[in-house]
Amino acid sequence: MHTIKKVLAVVLTLIIIVTAVPVKTVQAASGTNKTSAEVVSDMRVGWNIGNSLDSYGQKANFPYTVSNETYWGNPKTTKALIDAVAEAGFNTIRIPVSWGQYTTGSNYQIPEFFMNRVKEVVDYCIANDMYVILNTHHDINNDYCFYVPNNANKSRSEAYFKSVWTQIGTEFKDYDYHLVFETMNEPRLVGHSEEWWFPRNNPSSDIREAVACINDYNQVALDAIRATGGNNATRCVMVPGYDASIEGCMTDSFRMPKDSASNRLILSVHAYIPYTFALASDSYTTRFDNPYDIDSFFNDLNSKFISKGTPVIVGETSATNRNNTAERVKWADYYWGKAAQYKNVAMILWDNNIYQNNAAGSDGECHRYIDRNSLQWCDPEIISAIMKHVDGTPATINGKEVPTEDPTPEPQPTPDPTPVPDPTPEPQPTPDPTPVVADGLKVDYTINNWGTGYQVLIKVKNDSTSKVNGWTVKVNKNDVKIDSSWCVNVAEDGNYYVITPMSWNSSIEPGASVDFGIQGAGTIGTSFDVTVQ
Repeated sequence: MHTIKKVLAVVLTLIIIVTAVPVKTVQAASGTNKTSAEVVSDMRVGWNIGNSLDSYGQKANFPYTVSNETYWGNPKTTKALIDAVAEAGFNTIRIPVSWGQYTTGSNYQIPEFFMNRVKEVVDYCIANDMYVILNTHHDINNDYCFYVPNNANKSRSEAYFKSVWTQIGTEFKDYDYHLVFETMNEPRLVGHSEEWWFPRNNPSSDIREAVACINDYNQVALDAIRATGGNNATRCVMVPGYDASIEGCMTDSFRMPKDSASNRLILSVHAYIPYTFALASDSYTTRFDNPYDIDSFFNDLNSKFISKGTPVIVGETSATNRNNTAERVKWADYYWGKAAQYKNVAMILWDNNIYQNNAAGSDGECHRYIDRNSLQWCDPEIISAIMKHVDGTPATINGKEVPTEDPTPEPQPTPDPTPVPDPTPEPQPTPDPTPVVADGLKVDYTINNWGTGYQVLIKVKNDSTSKVNGWTVKVNKNDVKIDSSWCVNVAEDGNYYVITPMSWNSSIEPGASVDFGIQGAGTIGTSFDVTVQ
């Protein structure tokens, strides 16, 4: 998570134990003979033990000789907690772990007491036939940095990753495919003005250097894991881009590492979206009335990774509690419903055991779904909304089925051009204009206006009989104002925006097409001046 806070004691207004949901168990097999696509397809839905084994203490007390698992106020993780999560229908547990604070010496030796405790929690999950994701978490933060993605700290950072992943890999090399390693959590330049976001199409020199280092660190960690042998030779491994953000993996210079095993890599990405609804503490909204961040997120992932055979795990996502359970149900229903359209995507719910910090709902870090002391689910309607997209059935709570409401989701665009008198208008799609054709390339686009903003989904198709290497789309600046885009580069040239492809989507085979999008504030008309070449 982006901000770390100690858990506050709260009074739950709804205390219901989620039970009797059939657990989606993993299939029995030996070794690590499942591909990444098979593993991710089988995972589907997971839950994070946030702010527990990833909790860290003060730098002055390093190295710690006792576990800081309860340092931020959460109780010690129990087998009963993992059992309760499994009973609710989750079949994957992500275990964030901050290793660095315990290590000693220049070789970053992990003490036996802490390795044993991590192994104990992993075994709780394995006993429930669950998948487990094990990572390195807060080993980069404001207080200390065991690694930094810049050239000045590259040598010592690589040494850290090689050492800790060699030790972790050695400890767990006999575990089968249910255990998945994740090289890093949210690698970034801590304290930098672009720590959490950067323009993917025009990154600064600092970000370009950081991305290059992150590529190298992913490679070092993967090589260390593979070198330990056993089942690690073919174990599935998750790798993130800068900050594990969509910008970090979509920027042109990010690359997946080279692997000695075939089809065992998974992209790791985090997405608390829409941000103003899910995570923001300033300029936030309590309503889920804009699904387009979710749509564009999956469009991005599909264009560069999913459609090209790389599975994706959304390792962290959640919507903070703003006393708006009904809206969070709509959010979960839409988000997991969208993810379910893709076979090779798994979603892992973030849970830090903080339920509510203020009545105004302005805190972006309230992500409790199960009370870790009482083992009771706080807002079971949200879990029900998630589970109906996992196995097709709603959750069962205390023997009673709790279905998710099925209204037409507010965010869905409607073809009715008549304005709807609503303080937050639903997006209104504009009828598709006549396609633009030039030199065998055809451009189709669909405009969605929702009052305060717009989005244009654009498709460039090659209708010729020859492969196209490189293409350009020009849009008149008098017709649109582009604030952001995905899967393309956008530059300005006089009265036009010049849109060019990324390196990975610059070629279009005969009959094939490339999809991308632009969006901005305000509304636009039913058509605009666009050319393709």
